[in-house]
Amino acid sequence: MPLMRSPTGWSGGYWFRVVWIAVGLLAPAAQAANGPGAMVAQTRPKQGLPQANEALSQGLQQARRRFRQAQARHIDSLQALVQAHPQADTVRVKLLLNLADEMEAFDVRAAGPVIREAVTLARQVRYRDLLAEALLDLADYHIALTDYPAATARLRESRAEFRQVQDVGGQMRILNRQAIIADRQGRYVEALGYCYRARAMGSTGNERRFHTTLTIQTASIYTRLGEYTNARTLLLAALRVSRIHDYPDRINLIFNELGELSRHQGKWAAARRYYQQSLIVSHQINDLPDVLATELNLAEVEQHQGHYGRALRLGYGVLHRAQLASLVSLIPRAQVVLAQASLRNGWPDSAIWYARQGWEGSQRMRFQAGIRDASQVLAVATAQRGQFAEAYRAQQRVTVYNDSLNGADVSRRINALQFNQELQQQRGRYRQLSQQRELERLRTQRNMLLLSGLLVLAVLVGGGLLWRYRRQQARETALRTRLAANLHHDVGTLLSQISLQSSQLQEGLADATSQREQLGQISEASRSAIRQLNDVVWSLDAHNDHLPDLLARMRDYAHDVLGNAGLEVVFEAPASLPQQRLPVLLRRNLYLIYKEALHNVLKHARAATRVTIELRILDSGRLVLSISDDGQTEVVPVPESALPYHRRTAHGLRNISQRAAAVGGEATAGSGPGGFRLRVQIPLSSG
Repeated sequence: MPLMRSPTGWSGGYWFRVVWIAVGLLAPAAQAANGPGAMVAQTRPKQGLPQANEALSQGLQQARRRFRQAQARHIDSLQALVQAHPQADTVRVKLLLNLADEMEAFDVRAAGPVIREAVTLARQVRYRDLLAEALLDLADYHIALTDYPAATARLRESRAEFRQVQDVGGQMRILNRQAIIADRQGRYVEALGYCYRARAMGSTGNERRFHTTLTIQTASIYTRLGEYTNARTLLLAALRVSRIHDYPDRINLIFNELGELSRHQGKWAAARRYYQQSLIVSHQINDLPDVLATELNLAEVEQHQGHYGRALRLGYGVLHRAQLASLVSLIPRAQVVLAQASLRNGWPDSAIWYARQGWEGSQRMRFQAGIRDASQVLAVATAQRGQFAEAYRAQQRVTVYNDSLNGADVSRRINALQFNQELQQQRGRYRQLSQQRELERLRTQRNMLLLSGLLVLAVLVGGGLLWRYRRQQARETALRTRLAANLHHDVGTLLSQISLQSSQLQEGLADATSQREQLGQISEASRSAIRQLNDVVWSLDAHNDHLPDLLARMRDYAHDVLGNAGLEVVFEAPASLPQQRLPVLLRRNLYLIYKEALHNVLKHARAATRVTIELRILDSGRLVLSISDDGQTEVVPVPESALPYHRRTAHGLRNISQRAAAVGGEATAGSGPGGFRLRVQIPLSSG
């Protein structure tokens, strides 16, 4: 992933763009003039070393001359500004940093001395803001050259300065660079840690742009870890933010990462489409390094789809332009692409030469995928040329880096080593020693990968448990709040009724009969209030969370309510019930359903003398509650959205249906010759 640049991005000037386009167009023009094999004719001379054909070589030399001339004019104008301001102040520091930024677009190495001068001058003027930025630019310079130890040291210094000036955005950029280094070295868990720390610092205002870049980088790491869903979610979220706030450089990065994600998923057409969109944006914002990187990605896609001629053209153009601009991170990749395409085209000499160059460059950059791919080309190409010793050594390297990158098991590597043994039987003793060392190395690498995987798993499991605990805690809090509200509503209403009737009695206006009726109402309201209070206290008591406790409460309530009304109560339940803990929501809703059903019996079951209550547990883990009476009831049709039954009013039965559905259950009811029957099924694991 490209570094997080200043808002102006990379800029190289008008003449550099003209020359850069000319270099990119010369190679295809030379091929059209000399035929399909002209471009790769350089890789198939008699001696087997690549040499450019005459037309292409002359064109590249002319392009280089024009490029150097444009570069010199542009740099000279900026250097004139620096020389015109010799004073050691903040203005000169800013001029030096701008000059270095422009020089990096042409030649990364040439920018180093200018950045170092800016750092020295910023220390002298003691301007912490500029010193922090200059140190960060110096770290970017070392990262571009893959000098990660030097980059890490400069990042530590820059972070200290940003902390002193309390620059949150600067600290986020430091973590971004640390994540880039860890990512490039394959330390994905550590890189994710840096990204999440930085994203937590801020996502609005001045920090929004940096937060978006870190989101893209997090998605990139998830892609390589195989977490494709997480990667796509993050990229689409970052794309929305970038479009709303007009971040074209971030949109460019997002399209590129969506292309990478599609490649990992094997969606090559989608990858090509995203890379082409990224290429358009890169041209619009004049981001030349990203243009080259995207063209190289397209070359890899073309090669995978069997379009080797297109891959050769793209790869050759990128290689020469990257060499002109000293973009060292792209050069080995381009060489490996050319090696692979040459091998598929049947040119082993070209493949060997480019693979060796790509292998050496990847070694310097510690680019394990490049080392593996270059070694794989060398193994096949040298074997085709009869160079079996070198083919054997190359195949060994392929085995090692496949293990590092893919975490393959040891048995597959043993098979690969046995395959090499069959190719080189005459070197048996040397091969056996090599195999033993290799196996030890593979076991060590496998253990490291296993530890990393366990660490990632532990983080994910810990996060999941914490989320589940907090969710359960929030649900219980909400439930107890609802219980308090119900208590206030139900008991408060009854107490208000008692108070009103007591006041009327104190006035003494009613006759003796009316007073007795009012006293009876007060007595009934008091009993109801006591029952409501008992229900609330019982529901809040954690000791009543088990199924037998609920059964005992239901039995007592039935005899209390129905027995006082002169109804015979038959309560049927298993002799022994499991000591299963019931969720608070399930216990509350089941009890309220039960109370509603009994009150419906009292209100609507005319001439009823007997009420049967049955409670049982099915093998499927569902609890079944059945309540039936022997009275007469009037059935009125109701819509299908409610229960398929109705007495005088569907309000109470509708409440029963809703409460059952809230805990994943269902309720059915109906009238028959023997009376009315209600049946409720609820899974014990719900709530």
